[in-house]
Amino acid sequence: SILKACGSTRNIRKGEQIHEVIINKKLLEKDIVLGNALVDMYVKCGVLVKAQQLLEKLPVRNVVSWSTLIAGYAEQGQSDKSLYCFERMKNDGFSPNMVTFICVLKACGHIGAIEKGKEIHDEIVNRGLLEKDIVLGTALVDMYAKCGSYVKARQVLEELPYRDVISWSTLIAAYAERGQGHEALVCFERMQREGLTPDHITFLSVLTACCRSGLLEEAQTLFGNINQKYDFNLNLKHQTCLVLGLGLVGRFDEGLSMIRSLPSCGYFAIWLAVLGGCRKWANVKLGKLAFDQTMQLDPSCASAYVLMADIFLASGMLEDAEKVEAMRLKYTK
Repeated sequence: SILKACGSTRNIRKGEQIHEVIINKKLLEKDIVLGNALVDMYVKCGVLVKAQQLLEKLPVRNVVSWSTLIAGYAEQGQSDKSLYCFERMKNDGFSPNMVTFICVLKACGHIGAIEKGKEIHDEIVNRGLLEKDIVLGTALVDMYAKCGSYVKARQVLEELPYRDVISWSTLIAAYAERGQGHEALVCFERMQREGLTPDHITFLSVLTACCRSGLLEEAQTLFGNINQKYDFNLNLKHQTCLVLGLGLVGRFDEGLSMIRSLPSCGYFAIWLAVLGGCRKWANVKLGKLAFDQTMQLDPSCASAYVLMADIFLASGMLEDAEKVEAMRLKYTK
């Protein structure tokens, strides 16, 4: 319990002191649960090298020991080490559990290791695990999508024994990342035909997909339907997404009108979205307005200076661009 508390508060100093007491009392020779708790504490504190060194010295290890370390490497983006530990675990004779598989699939997606992902997929199928756990199925969909294999991701999703909002939203989010609006909309409609109600995350993904692929009419229709047809309200992320989409196609008047209809215009991300649209169209007048608003809210935002300087450069206003660059150097670190 004390080691768990140290991990939760990232108190590595106290954790190391307790580790020393455990060693002096020779408790690790008797209790694998205590050894796993130590590994988990070091993982939670971000000291993964120490966690691995400890694990390899434990008198006895089990699948929980290895899965804890594999999850830690996956969470910190050290996917190669996560996959290395996965192979070490199997060489030790331990069979992966659900947690292990989910973590290594995340690692495969992060580095695009689709061949390794396919091997793991085959192992999961051979063990009949997809019939028991939708979270594992969703992790497979996410892995294939992250690796750019969208057809395979869709195939895996459709072959799952059952699907939920999260599994569909995972695929829709992948299409959004790639700007494939039509595909996202097809999945969105299919999900609803299966009797599933989209949540605010699903809507944000499908709006993003539509805006990135220029499907503004479809995005506005969806936007208008949210409050009328579903049990949640629009939030600022949805509104920012649509404002950005309008800006990218040069429909600035509609974007501004939408901003003015909000309870408060003081929302930083919306004005930053307007700046992004202004850069594409070299709209100096509106760009200045958006830049002034962002400066009032956060004068240390480097991206706002970069966007405004680009707008000036695209309009041939070199002196103004240099002034903005000087401001950036003064107010940002």
